[in-house]
Amino acid sequence: MAARQPTIAASLRGDGDVDTADASERSPRIAVVGISTDATCGVRDHATLLAAALAQEHMACSIHWLTREEQALAAARAEVAAWTERLAIELAVRRPDAVLLHYSAFTYSYKGVPLLLRTVLAVLRELGVPLVTVLHEYAYPWGRSGARGALWALTQRAALLQLMRASAAVVVTVDFRAEQLASRRWLPRRPVAVAPVFSNLPQPRAERAGAAQGAPAVGLFGYAAEGVEVELVLDALELLARGERAVGLRLLGAPGPDSPGGQAWLAGASARGLERPSFSGKLAAQDLADALADCELLLFVDSTGPTSRKTTLAASLDSGSAVVAIDGPQSWRALVDDGAARIVTPNAAALARALAELLEDEPRRVELGARGRAFARREMALGTSAAILAGVLERAISERRG
Repeated sequence: MAARQPTIAASLRGDGDVDTADASERSPRIAVVGISTDATCGVRDHATLLAAALAQEHMACSIHWLTREEQALAAARAEVAAWTERLAIELAVRRPDAVLLHYSAFTYSYKGVPLLLRTVLAVLRELGVPLVTVLHEYAYPWGRSGARGALWALTQRAALLQLMRASAAVVVTVDFRAEQLASRRWLPRRPVAVAPVFSNLPQPRAERAGAAQGAPAVGLFGYAAEGVEVELVLDALELLARGERAVGLRLLGAPGPDSPGGQAWLAGASARGLERPSFSGKLAAQDLADALADCELLLFVDSTGPTSRKTTLAASLDSGSAVVAIDGPQSWRALVDDGAARIVTPNAAALARALAELLEDEPRRVELGARGRAFARREMALGTSAAILAGVLERAISERRG
């Protein structure tokens, strides 16, 4: 078992120093609260970076985060209960003006059923301050994973009802989710803002290793996520190999070749007679940023299409490497209209053709990479999200005081 990570309770000001108890009234106190189930957590990274950026918006943020370790239901409940007791003490010592809760349904769940949310909400409700919730993943989609998926979808929607009732406002990371929340008559009406996610990675180093000699490198970040079109990608690479345009597929980041996701890629490549994909495994943030930038092309192959809720997309675009994405029902219209990525229909022939064309045309590839980076820095920037969230928090605090 990994060593227990203590609750983080650091306060941030605009100058980056730890804030003191005599913060001015111009700096509202925001308690950032969340739970993770793993030491590697994109939501926690997102929350930490966002808290620092909110300091630039004249908000003093303290971070209160639990990394869960217990697996059994009784132990998990006891772990969360003990953490919420500490949380209540921390927040009573220095009462915030608002709470910013980062929510992903599965992290508040036991085997996908969100049994742990009620305990957290009870503590936050006692504070009597506005709760603003960032909904990262709020409910499992209907129609997936059979009976188990139906249970997840039903119970997570029941938890969402509790959460919406408790929240003064919510923030989502993609516009269609705002539309979904507004259209559900069984949900309370709350102000909803859209703040696209941003890359959690630093900028690539100026001096890179460069592309490996031999087959050009095509990278994929987030290769083990649900919805990634493994078969489509491998079918496209098989078509390229038949046309004597072999590429080196690099699967970047966690979880690695021994994971179920990694095994699916290895088995599929072997069945098609393709070269074994390379796996970077878990990398430090700077090394991952460099690895993304070191690829001639990057893929984004989620079946829903490229959306503003994917940090893997933000990081890929911001790397400066050209991105090829498959179209889907939730494709982000602003990205498509801007031409920030090469968007192809979700079939192997179209993907293979796009890869071949870009690999043979370096100026076009470089131009596409630059366009993607410019889009990411304009539409998926940390400062943009912080400004949006600061506005939501300010309105919630003002309305409660009024």
